[in-house]
Amino acid sequence: MNSIFLIMSREIKDHIEFANISSEDLILLEWQPPRSFKSFILDMNIIKENKVSDIFFHINKGNLKIVHIRKHNLIYTVGSSKEIQFQILEALLEEIDKQFNEIYDINVILSYNNTTPAIFKPFKEKIDRIIEEFPALNLIKKVDVFCRVCKATLPLYIKKSIKDQETTFPVPVVFTHKGHSIVTYIDKDFVVRGVEVVHTTG
Repeated sequence: MNSIFLIMSREIKDHIEFANISSEDLILLEWQPPRSFKSFILDMNIIKENKVSDIFFHINKGNLKIVHIRKHNLIYTVGSSKEIQFQILEALLEEIDKQFNEIYDINVILSYNNTTPAIFKPFKEKIDRIIEEFPALNLIKKVDVFCRVCKATLPLYIKKSIKDQETTFPVPVVFTHKGHSIVTYIDKDFVVRGVEVVHTTG
């Protein structure tokens, strides 16, 4: 099986390129692994142009995958190598958002005009820990799906939070890989109820 499909949550620490938490006007926190010296400022400027809240957006940019969401008056963004599936990145951002808001009363902090990013610097260690301990957080469910194009059974990673977020099941999950896509229908018990090849895209 192609190695791109072998990337599981235990390996994400080797593939995350950056994480960013911003308000509309201020970068509150930017995390990068020690191996990285890249700048993602231009990506963040583009992301801030999207004003829609509470929806995850996915961006493919070269060898980079980016996921971002506006939530609690903040913009959460994470970037990884292309080996990581989007659902894993969404689950990672949900956990970062949860722990960040458990520590900081962000509305109160941002109500002061002299807010400085230094306040949030200790949270970088939290992100280190979240990434390191991601498998133990049990946020992801692996299901096996058969792709008729690849003629192979592939692992698809689904965030467990869809059980609380979705109101109707089965849930369609689009899995794009090797230049084509399949739609997998997942029920509330994370059982695959159907798989279709996407023949037409816009």
